[in-house]
Amino acid sequence: MFKKREQPEAETKQAEKVPGKDQPPIYDNKPTEKDLIVPSVVKETGPGESIAGTYHVEIGATNEPVRYYRSFFAQLTGASTYAGMLNQMYLGDFGDGDNDTVIHVWPSDSTRVMFELSRKISGLESDLLREENNNKRAALVQAIHDLREQQNRLRKRFEQLFFVTIQVTASALSEKSLYQYCNALVKRFAGQQIHLRAADTRQLDALISITPLGKTGDFRGFARAMETSCVADLFPFGQGSISHTSGIVIGQDPYGRPVFFDGFHPDPKVLANYNMVVFGEAGHGKSFTVKKLALRSAVVGIRTAINDPGLEYKAVMKQMGCPYIELSPRSEDRINIFDVDEQEDSDGKVTLDLESSIKAAQAVVFKMIRSIDPNPEVLNGTVKIAIQEQIARLYEERGITRDPSSLYESSRTLGEGRYSMQRIKKKMPVLSDLYELMAKDPRTERVAEFIKAFTQYGSSPSQAIFDNETNVDIRNAPMFAFSLNDLDPDIMKPLGSFIVTKWLWERFAKKNPRQRKRIIIDEAQLLMQDEETASWMENAWRQARKFNTSMCAVTQGFEVMARVPQGAGILKNSPTKLLLRQHSRDIEIAKKEFDLSDGEAQFLLMTEPGHGIFKVDQESTQIYIDYFPEEYVLFNTNPNDPILNQTNRQISWAS
Repeated sequence: MFKKREQPEAETKQAEKVPGKDQPPIYDNKPTEKDLIVPSVVKETGPGESIAGTYHVEIGATNEPVRYYRSFFAQLTGASTYAGMLNQMYLGDFGDGDNDTVIHVWPSDSTRVMFELSRKISGLESDLLREENNNKRAALVQAIHDLREQQNRLRKRFEQLFFVTIQVTASALSEKSLYQYCNALVKRFAGQQIHLRAADTRQLDALISITPLGKTGDFRGFARAMETSCVADLFPFGQGSISHTSGIVIGQDPYGRPVFFDGFHPDPKVLANYNMVVFGEAGHGKSFTVKKLALRSAVVGIRTAINDPGLEYKAVMKQMGCPYIELSPRSEDRINIFDVDEQEDSDGKVTLDLESSIKAAQAVVFKMIRSIDPNPEVLNGTVKIAIQEQIARLYEERGITRDPSSLYESSRTLGEGRYSMQRIKKKMPVLSDLYELMAKDPRTERVAEFIKAFTQYGSSPSQAIFDNETNVDIRNAPMFAFSLNDLDPDIMKPLGSFIVTKWLWERFAKKNPRQRKRIIIDEAQLLMQDEETASWMENAWRQARKFNTSMCAVTQGFEVMARVPQGAGILKNSPTKLLLRQHSRDIEIAKKEFDLSDGEAQFLLMTEPGHGIFKVDQESTQIYIDYFPEEYVLFNTNPNDPILNQTNRQISWAS
């Protein structure tokens, strides 16, 4: 017989101090009935009891509102997967409700899998022998090829096979909200070959299966066999991804998968606009990437114009048979700041924006004056108005109005009473014509001497290269570039870069809004050093989308771009950003501007050429700008590159 021991008083006092002494034993796996806390209502409802006429589960509590749940299982009907394919499902942005996504994964029996693959291949080969229809035979041949490739991957253990069930459970605070939420959810993914099948008649079992109380095998009938890399595509983990499935292949992600980039994606939810920026230290792949972007974009119908301060793009343009326009005293290539051309709006109506052309020419003239004398009193309001009137007068003297037909002569005399009805474009004014008007007007007589320096009347032919009619032809060229390499770096190169960019905007970007176009400005920091030029650049970035144009700034001077308000505006209006290796002085600014993690910032300080971080709107991934061997030879301008030298030596010997 056992007797209960009396507890000493000291022990009693000590026991009373123990926290939770009188709490129920909830952790000993033996809860009593009064310890269990359960909802007041757990009810599975069928179509006859539901307002929406659907199966769902209703769960209510004593002091909480009732919530309604409806579960689906995803049936993937596509032949392949891609990274981030379920990202929208995880975000749950389908209306007034919420959803939880559960992925059940369990390994397969490898022996059984190989046996089943062999059996399928044998069956298809048997069908192929009997099939006479050529189209069906081609489909069978492809299916056999795919199965043999999968069999090979599994045999060599490049991949493993798993069974996967994807379940999504939607919930809302009312039956109506649940019905609307589920409709939006199902419709959104149906277009992506992901069909959501409701677990009707088993909604409560499905809801339990997403909790620890459920069993993985309860809904194996919805499972699909998937390889390891395909399973990885379902999860939002790892190095991030770009969900574009069209466009061009711009590089590889850390897993060696191709990164697609559609710079003109039609959905504004995927891509806010078409603009982009490329930042990185010299020698780490900026120009290489831009050349790849231009060349591969041309294949899919995107025309590209490049403002090249040096000779970086000469070889690739010449090799591809595209115009490379060298604005130099030693070259015959010329463009005219007074050029006017028709424009076509989205409805196909041809117009002539003469006022915009006047303002464009006026901006160039003002910049010329400021490059000689930056004193704001020199270019006062009276002078500005006078110059605007004089430019308008030059067009008026040639009969050029807002009517597109006024750009052309009505007929052309061929001699001996013969005429041609072919439309011949009128000659445009040139800078010398404006200088002559300014010299005769007391209001502009003083600043006319500044303009004279940039005309044929000046003493420096190298500064008069913009005092000519345009003689370059860019029509129908898939890509082309302007070189400013031979221009004076102090005055003419910044001025020439501004003129070229303005000319491209008027003559290229604003023409034919149905044509996808991209303007690439290399060494863009040169245009950010002048406030007027920087303001024009920011405005172009804001307007480019309505002309179906992508503006792309390429620079190693990120700090220059970020420190001025206009540069910040350009960054804000560029949803696509490629960050290659950064200088230590820029990394803190880049980290703040692009919301980089400490790991990403460290990666950009130490990464190798061609490696970087690619951001497209809200998506991001590490990227390697890969290439074909022919592209490497064509794009690389490093004279000390051993691979390039070896290739060139082989080409030289072969010739």
